[in-house]
Amino acid sequence: MPYVKFILPTATTQPVTLNMGMAMPSWYDIVGLDERSNEKCHGILQSRDRIQSLLHSEHVDHRIPYSRMALAGFSHGGALCLYTGLSLSLKVAGILVMSGYFAGASSFQLTPGIEETPILHCHGTQDPIVDYSLAKKSKDLLEQKGIKNYTIKTYPGMQHTLIQEELQDALTFLQSILPPLKDHNLEL
Repeated sequence: MPYVKFILPTATTQPVTLNMGMAMPSWYDIVGLDERSNEKCHGILQSRDRIQSLLHSEHVDHRIPYSRMALAGFSHGGALCLYTGLSLSLKVAGILVMSGYFAGASSFQLTPGIEETPILHCHGTQDPIVDYSLAKKSKDLLEQKGIKNYTIKTYPGMQHTLIQEELQDALTFLQSILPPLKDHNLEL
């Protein structure tokens, strides 16, 4: 996809409860791996704002429409993508989640008008870090909130990692939501 600009932000380093309070790159404090631990996610709003600021800068500085932007992430980076992409004021082209989950449900508000945003959630059935059941529960919860285009792609035996088949599925998804432009003069 030579026509795509990839921006790969890194989470800030901060103490993480699940890591015995030791500092590590993290988008928000992870207190546990169960559903209830994913409710508050201290710091997720600041990370959401940081990603929104990056998107806004690309839109203003480089005239890239939100409809030509996608969010993608692995594990809690994928969780942040769901949280951020579905709470933006403008619809992005799509959201790619790999071995992630829906976090911050207690503070989440779905932006009206973006219910059709395509979401591909790739997840292994043997993930010991983010259990596969959280992928299904994420989809169910977001569909209850009004999301209409959420696909889970399952990889039997895959753990908390990436495999070639998943990467190919991710590429296919990104090509479908961000096809080459016929006319390179983007309009806002």
